[in-house]
Amino acid sequence: MGKKVYVRVPTDIVRNENIYISNQEFQLYARLCFLYFRNYQKEELEIDHRRLMYSLCISDTRTLKKRLGNLHNLGLIRNKINRFPKRSPLQIIINADKIKESKQFTQLNANIFDKAEEINEHSFRLMFYYKSHINLKDKKNDRSYCFVGYETLTKRLKMGRETISDANSLLKKNKMIKIEKHKLKHDNEYDEEDELLYDKYNNHYRIRDEWI
Repeated sequence: MGKKVYVRVPTDIVRNENIYISNQEFQLYARLCFLYFRNYQKEELEIDHRRLMYSLCISDTRTLKKRLGNLHNLGLIRNKINRFPKRSPLQIIINADKIKESKQFTQLNANIFDKAEEINEHSFRLMFYYKSHINLKDKKNDRSYCFVGYETLTKRLKMGRETISDANSLLKKNKMIKIEKHKLKHDNEYDEEDELLYDKYNNHYRIRDEWI
């Protein structure tokens, strides 16, 4: 069995803590981060944009250009891409300062890129989000799962509940996560308006071992 290769992304980017980045743009940025670390942390990346589009299931160059433009506007890459070269590699200069200033990273098996045709960009983002809340080194508390609620995901990632549900279904179908459902419960207590009080239990999301 070969050694695992990982893709590492700053956790604050994963969680949209300081800036908002869409799931489509995040998938592209994760690919650039992977190439950055594989390139011995050199900012200048030379990329075959056609292969990049294929790996991300992008069929139109305008789509790729728009996503790169948004990454540039957010300061995640330094150069603005106005056109794609016909016979030479595309040069993308990733902003290494943004990466180096991050105190925490989230990593997953780089084979996740091979799943692009089977899972969508929403599933891809959720995998990283769930992993960002899992700490297998925490021996005092069980941090082997993430228990984020739908409300947090919709607020952080600007995803609808149906989109989240569909994305989770794809991850389950591809045997990438396990979901332990925890439904609302109550203890027969009522508030001042005689409404039944519920104790809320979020789902527990566990990432399968081969991806971590």
